[in-house]
Amino acid sequence: MLVVSDANIFIDLERIGLLIEFSKLDIGIATSDFVFNELNAKQQLLVKSLDLDVYSLDSDELITFFTEYQALGRVKISHQDYSIYYFAKKLDATLLSNDKALRKFSTQKSVDVKGIFYILDMIIQQSKLSKDDLKKSITLLLDNSWLPKDEIHKRLERLT
Repeated sequence: MLVVSDANIFIDLERIGLLIEFSKLDIGIATSDFVFNELNAKQQLLVKSLDLDVYSLDSDELITFFTEYQALGRVKISHQDYSIYYFAKKLDATLLSNDKALRKFSTQKSVDVKGIFYILDMIIQQSKLSKDDLKKSITLLLDNSWLPKDEIHKRLERLT
């Protein structure tokens, strides 16, 4: 399975100390250069150290990409977000994002979409970290105002 990730996944996993565990999962991880460039310098260095692909568009694809993006009209997704949708669709991959508008758009276009809870479930199943270490990391997500607290608590309860 290949996932094409949004910046918010990398940012959240780095903040809670699980970015390396993400890279150890039995999945292919990719992103676009547009999304990669949204990360700060420290995050870019960490992401570069992972075993993942950063996709770019050649000049012909770039024209097609922006033509398609502009034809969407007033959607609530950025061109960076559209880039990971574009690659997920092109590669028949799963789009990985917590962005509500992007998730809704991708679902409407029949592109498989997952979020951080999907990744956390995989990390809980596959990681060699102790349950206590996983709990400490996942607890940090409670500070994230846009993630549903009940979903975070479900993962914490599984680790009890």
